Amino acid sequence: MKRKSRRQSPSRMTCPPKSSARKPNTGDKKPTFSPTFSGCLGQKSMNSISDLKDLVSSGFHDLKSNLIDSSHSEILKDLEASHSRLFKRFKIQAQACQQNMENAEKDFKTMSERINDSCEAMKDSYADFMVDVQATTSHMCKTTIPDLSKSFEKAIANLQSRYGITST
Repeated sequence: MKRKSRRQSPSRMTCPPKSSARKPNTGDKKPTFSPTFSGCLGQKSMNSISDLKDLVSSGFHDLKSNLIDSSHSEILKDLEASHSRLFKRFKIQAQACQQNMENAEKDFKTMSERINDSCEAMKDSYADFMVDVQATTSHMCKTTIPDLSKSFEKAIANLQSRYGITST
């Protein structure tokens, strides 16, 4: 046995009053949507199923458009928030890179100065060493070589006298 549903006939259906139809909220709050039936604006009575289908189709189309618009606006808000977060991260990373570059430049200058100081100290040390070598060499040439020459001449003279060799 089939149950009878308590449907109203299409001819009895009327549109809701205009004051009860809610329109999308354009403020900061999430928009609430309800279908607004364009066929209801003229307060036409539904005479056939095709009129009812047109009414539902129109309401569905309006609802779909409102949901798509809402979805797009939420996506744009999320995208803007994401962009803002990424920009902040980028700014922080750029500042960190700049700080690292400045620290590297300071370290480079310090190392360069130390290397230059070491080079200058080596040059000075080498110049002092060469002065000492030249002084020692000059002293050796002036004193030691004549002393050695005299001692060799004396040794040769002793050998000549021992073996009876005459000097020529």
